[in-house]
Amino acid sequence: MTTLFLTAFFVSAQLITLDARDMDLGDFLRFMGNVAGMNVVIHPAVQGKVNLMVKEAQWEQVLDVVLKTHGLAKEVEGNIMRVVPNAVFEAEAKQKAATAAACLNALPLQTHTYFLNYAKAEDIAAIISRLLSPRGSVVAYPARNAVIVRDVENAEQCSH
Repeated sequence: MTTLFLTAFFVSAQLITLDARDMDLGDFLRFMGNVAGMNVVIHPAVQGKVNLMVKEAQWEQVLDVVLKTHGLAKEVEGNIMRVVPNAVFEAEAKQKAATAAACLNALPLQTHTYFLNYAKAEDIAAIISRLLSPRGSVVAYPARNAVIVRDVENAEQCSH
């Protein structure tokens, strides 16, 4: 038998009191969105029941604990909160990384030579090497006090 006892009131803008037994998880998330003044988008795989009793607790802390208990995560953009299983965020992150890597590999390599006046090429090459993309390389040419840098240009366009 499913019973739902829902007593909620706002102690302040940040604190809530809530007593819920076998409350549908979707209803709970909509309730929390209402408390936060946010729109809520819930992934179809989000299901379950919520049993909790909190008194004068911060609404965001209550939400985070319930999400963690159910293996869920939230993403907030503007006034929209998206709730999905952790596995969905992990898959999206892997896909985004794979897309960025493919974009980076598709960019052509550019070579630039920089002649230095007030620093040693070996010292500057060590610093530059930390700033390059995975495809980049830098070579110090001490005879002319120059560094030769080979890397993709505009690599930042692949990180969007």
